[in-house]
Amino acid sequence: MLEWFREFFLTMPEVFRAFYEFGDPANIGRGYVGAAIPLLWFGPLFALPLWIAKITYGKREWVSATMGVVAGTSLMWWIHGVAPHVWIQFTSSNANLLEGTIIPASAGIDIPAASPLVTEDTRIDIASDLFDVIAESVLAGLMIGGIVVTVWLALRVQRKLPKTLAAGETKPEAGGYK
Repeated sequence: MLEWFREFFLTMPEVFRAFYEFGDPANIGRGYVGAAIPLLWFGPLFALPLWIAKITYGKREWVSATMGVVAGTSLMWWIHGVAPHVWIQFTSSNANLLEGTIIPASAGIDIPAASPLVTEDTRIDIASDLFDVIAESVLAGLMIGGIVVTVWLALRVQRKLPKTLAAGETKPEAGGYK
């Protein structure tokens, strides 16, 4: 177990390098492009529409609503699509680097041959594909976290919006059909 921790910390610089190169699929030394894409996305397609929605709120409702939808859609695209896809692509393309060093490859119990019941070294496998299990569990966590963020954000926005009637609208009376 201690050897795994040692390998974990020794491999981290290689993992950071692999992540930097992951942003540069053409392999021409421009890994910063992978960091520039989210910045270019979040600026014009999330922050700017959100700012426009805020300054037009109460003045131009259709502009505010449209920009809010653009910002929300952009955020949801990243939460539910891009982030899980990047995780899948990164772990599958760098499995040779991650498996066994950063993410354990398997789990089991080693029984030494010194035991009176066992005459040779034996390993009882608990999970022989632990790398895949952990990678998929992180993916499931990303998806569940995305759903939680979506529900929390929807409830927060719903609570913040006014509950007043539109101009000229009358409140219906309770009591069903007459």
